[in-house]
Amino acid sequence: MAGSQIQPHQSRDTAMDSFQDGASPADWGGGQQPAAPEPAGPSLRRYVSALNRFKWLIVAFGLLGGGGGYLATGYIEPEYAVQATIILEQSAGRRAGAIQAEQMLGSSGWQDLLRSFAIADPVVMSLKLYVSQASASDSTLFRGFDVDQTSLRPGSYSLAMKGRSYTLSLKSATPDGQTVVVEEGVTGDSIGRAVGFRWSPAAGAFRGRTSVAFDVRTPREASLGLIRRLGMRLQDGSAFLFLTLTGSDAKKTAAILNSWVEQFVVVATDLKKKNVTSVALILEGQLQYAASGLSDAESQLESFRVRTVTEPNERQAIAPGIEMTTNPVYDTYFRDRILVENYKRDRSTIERLLSEARSGRTVTREAVLSIPMVNADPAAENLRRALTEQADREFALRRLRETYQDEFQKVKDEQAALQLLRASIIPDAMASYLSELRLRESTLNATIEQSGKNLKAIPSRTIEEQRLKRQVELSSQLYQNLSLRAAEAKLAEASTVPDVRVLDPAVAPLKPTQNTATVIIFGAFAAALGLGVVLASVLDQVDKRFRYPEQVTNDMGLFILGVVPVVQTKKGARSVDTASQVVEAFRTIRMNVRYAADPSRPLVMTITSPSPNDGKSLISSNLALSFAESGARTLLIDGDIRRGELGKTFGASTTPGLVDYLEGTALIAEVLYPTMAHPNLTLMPAGTRKRRAPELLATPRLTQLISQMSTDYDVVIVDSPPLGAGFDAFALATATGNMALVMRAGSTDRKMAEAKMAVVDTLPVRVMGAVLNGIKLAGAYQYYAYYQEYAAHDGESVARLTDGATSASPLPVSRN
Repeated sequence: MAGSQIQPHQSRDTAMDSFQDGASPADWGGGQQPAAPEPAGPSLRRYVSALNRFKWLIVAFGLLGGGGGYLATGYIEPEYAVQATIILEQSAGRRAGAIQAEQMLGSSGWQDLLRSFAIADPVVMSLKLYVSQASASDSTLFRGFDVDQTSLRPGSYSLAMKGRSYTLSLKSATPDGQTVVVEEGVTGDSIGRAVGFRWSPAAGAFRGRTSVAFDVRTPREASLGLIRRLGMRLQDGSAFLFLTLTGSDAKKTAAILNSWVEQFVVVATDLKKKNVTSVALILEGQLQYAASGLSDAESQLESFRVRTVTEPNERQAIAPGIEMTTNPVYDTYFRDRILVENYKRDRSTIERLLSEARSGRTVTREAVLSIPMVNADPAAENLRRALTEQADREFALRRLRETYQDEFQKVKDEQAALQLLRASIIPDAMASYLSELRLRESTLNATIEQSGKNLKAIPSRTIEEQRLKRQVELSSQLYQNLSLRAAEAKLAEASTVPDVRVLDPAVAPLKPTQNTATVIIFGAFAAALGLGVVLASVLDQVDKRFRYPEQVTNDMGLFILGVVPVVQTKKGARSVDTASQVVEAFRTIRMNVRYAADPSRPLVMTITSPSPNDGKSLISSNLALSFAESGARTLLIDGDIRRGELGKTFGASTTPGLVDYLEGTALIAEVLYPTMAHPNLTLMPAGTRKRRAPELLATPRLTQLISQMSTDYDVVIVDSPPLGAGFDAFALATATGNMALVMRAGSTDRKMAEAKMAVVDTLPVRVMGAVLNGIKLAGAYQYYAYYQEYAAHDGESVARLTDGATSASPLPVSRN
């Protein structure tokens, strides 16, 4: 068969008839895929499902924890708690002005004092709590035991006796735990001096013993452990401080607590008295310092006043701003300023007139006398006399000219004398007086400059004087206050009395006060159970397999087209309820797939999966059956040209098929196989398997085939190889334009699926959604189940479905 062209086949003008699942909406928006739901927060159902999946792991952890807690109780010693009460006898009020010892510590201060090493260290040293024996009968050997804290070497020791000789060994702190001999000697001598022991037991004390094991800690380590065991309670406003100490030995614990409270009373009393005494000493020293400070302040003020008594100041001013100008210093300064300005103005005028006179121009007597200094200054007497003489000669000259001509000798003599006055005598007198003014101006400027400096220093001297006054006042006030407080401190020191005492001493209980066995068992069980829950959550989070619907909708952004439940069997037969659930599931998938594309046109789609064994062939076959049973003319193409088995599934021939048609060795009519049990379903098998078969999927012949089949059939479903098998699925999806992804719960690799779908996003392919396969309808999937009481049945009492669908059993599950 040539098969070079697509053979004509019976076609229909309309794509779908009355078998469609419901009426078409008015506007399908071009058949666009429904938008994926927005990512939501963590799903509680997912965590519950994860815990249910790992329930046996969690139970195993809980049982192991409970068993471990039970075994641990065998190694726990009984615990005794002893109590004591201390009363804090503090006065309700405080006398005004008096230093009182009860103000030394507050409520929290007493508790801090109880937990201090000043209390714990003496208790540890007096009761020798830094040494512990492996056997209680060895305690008599350590009555005289003491340590040198500077050279002490703590650790686990063993003393072995052989006759009158002994060997002292120390267990090494290294991981191998080797024993090191630190000393050998004869009993009766000092033992352990090399490691900081002060221990000289009698030779007869070791009689009947071959070895003694004991542990030695530093006193500070023992104090820290003791402080951690001490509990206390002090209510607000209460004067009763309740102490609790726990231990494995009732009598020893009671002795420790009694020693503790006694040491507390002693230290509190000493601290109280020392506090008041130290306050008195401090105040006495402060008083002496204040007296010295007061004396220094008074001396500084006195020295300042003596040093500035001759300098101008502001104390003579009656009121600032107005009366300050009545001060002689200020009057003199501003008078000199005015005078120097007058000197400068008149000097400038005289210099101008002198310049005019010496240049030959006539300077009138009135012009010179109009200068105030010339008119009033005694030093200008010569100048004024010359000007008067000039006026007299000018008058005489005018009288002579009234009688005589200018050629007259007297007129000439008078003119010569007048000219001499104007050209020489008056300018010389003006120059002489000008020199006098310049000298006065220079001297007065120097005086003004010095007066200005003195006046500018007045505010700083005033401020310094006020500062020294304040210092004297503050020093005086401080001295008076300290004098009063020093007297009060001496009175308080003389009247100091203890303000704490033991109200109830500790008594050793006869029975353990706390049974920890039950708490340990349940605590271990709860902790192990919680660890199991955490481990289950971690395993669920790191699980790369597909498990939950949120992983499809939120993580991958795909719409869930439907959920295919697991087919449960009973003794080799399928459960009727499960089969009914499967049928309803495929009906739902059929409806969602139909309306995921444009329902007014034939449906052409590719069904694939990320990896093998996800059940894509099962979904393709049953979905095609569902469309065929609904009345749609359906074509199922086995596009898995590598491992396709749909021909065997439907009992049809496997060759020729898709590969043969694409290669051109078969016609279209030869590769279409109607199924006898389903008249509306036609199968196109994969065909002959060839190595170059995948290359045929990239030829235009595949697109032509899909286009031709979409005109001949209402529904064309292509079962493709997995996305991870190669490019086959991408080529088939591109040819059909639509793709649905099959994912099997607990099998599909999500990371791989996301990677392959990223490639699909670059192709002209509409991803219609995902079909979830192999799902147990429980937990996160419980809402995908259907009510069995509404299942459709055949029978006289049950109405038949209007769409003519049957409850045919689905096909067997395919491996791919």
